[in-house]
Amino acid sequence: MKLNKKTNKIGFGEKFSYGCINLGNIPIMTLINGYLLIFYTNICGMDPKACATLFLIARILDGLNDPLVGFCIDRLPNTRLGHFRMPLIVGTILCGLNFLLLWFGPMMAPSGKLVIAYVSYILIGVLFPVMDISLNSLLPVMTTDMKERQTLSAIKGFVYAAGGVILGISAPLILGNTSNKSGYITLIVGATIGIFVLSILGTLGVRERVEKTEGEASYTLKELVSILTQKPVLITFLAVLIFTVGNNISNTIGPYFYTYILGDLTLSSLASLIMFFGLLLTTIFSGKAVQMKGKKAVFLLGLVIAAVSMLIRMIDPKNVLILLVSSFLTGAGGGFVSTLSYSIQADNTDYIELKMGKRAEAGISALSSFSSKFAAGIGGAIPGYLLGFAGFNEQAAVQTGSVNTMIIACQIILPIVIYIIGIIIFAKGYPITTEKLEEQNKILAERRGQK
Repeated sequence: MKLNKKTNKIGFGEKFSYGCINLGNIPIMTLINGYLLIFYTNICGMDPKACATLFLIARILDGLNDPLVGFCIDRLPNTRLGHFRMPLIVGTILCGLNFLLLWFGPMMAPSGKLVIAYVSYILIGVLFPVMDISLNSLLPVMTTDMKERQTLSAIKGFVYAAGGVILGISAPLILGNTSNKSGYITLIVGATIGIFVLSILGTLGVRERVEKTEGEASYTLKELVSILTQKPVLITFLAVLIFTVGNNISNTIGPYFYTYILGDLTLSSLASLIMFFGLLLTTIFSGKAVQMKGKKAVFLLGLVIAAVSMLIRMIDPKNVLILLVSSFLTGAGGGFVSTLSYSIQADNTDYIELKMGKRAEAGISALSSFSSKFAAGIGGAIPGYLLGFAGFNEQAAVQTGSVNTMIIACQIILPIVIYIIGIIIFAKGYPITTEKLEEQNKILAERRGQK
């Protein structure tokens, strides 16, 4: 690897651009996770079990897609924009266009709605990784300075979480109710414009500083399997995947919960606003917390807070005050998890370089893209199947008791169980302690000729 040491520090303008790219990446999976199922059932008239099968099959089909996309991106030649920025721009354009088809194709088609949904949803599984993996690969190559990396990771985590909260506040207000077709049109078109503008302009405003030296060997497919099964990489992947699945189950059922249990979709805007304050608090103090306790401990703390936030809702699932307290804690836990997950991923990339002598930014970043998509599929499939089996009727203003019970279970109980599993896996399995990380950074700095 080679590094331009004079430019290892990152200015405000570039940090702002990096934040913009991440903000532009948010609407695709956030809106799919939160509103696609209820859009297909309440606007397109599709059966929830058929939608659940769609989500599940699509994720099975592209199960191997993301690592292969990462493998291909890592082997692309450098351009004047660097290694990852060109595929990021191309991926953004293609994925954004398909995002429009995913929503408006089934809505506008007089027949064959499910076929169009299958084609466009599977294409999302192919095109989103090009955009997402390229973005997630930027952090390790923008700088090797650990403080700068933590700052970028905090920016990324905060923007991801804050962007989700912003959509969580604005989407219900734009929609008004979950059967408002014109509201969905405004929401999706506006989100797509934001995706194009923020992602492309942001990409042009960042730089790649860590580059492969000429003639440096890329890893093989066989080595890719070894890279992805190294313990730090695998444990991080599993913990983030499990956490994201829990979030997405809750997010997917959220519109149903606010519509049929609380009777007011706009309450989710208030809950999202309260969540933002919790997120802001832990994001501000995440850097100091890492200095005091280390990345592993703070990441675990975020997972624990997320589990507790759901646990207290079992006192009374319909109590709005408890919901708002829970929302604050959800934001606080998510703030720690989101600000640290990509910094830990960058550390894992360095671990692979130290152990195997290979740089695999895109290969490792592929796991983040896979987590996002797989969690979207599972997070949509589980509520879809359970609602279908419970007898959900999109035409009914009031659902049966069995449907309401299933909605509450998906909103609260399932995420609790899933978060606890993630806590155990990361606590027991992640091997890079603060001391090991410092040693790793020292060895790599010497190899790269840094002081």
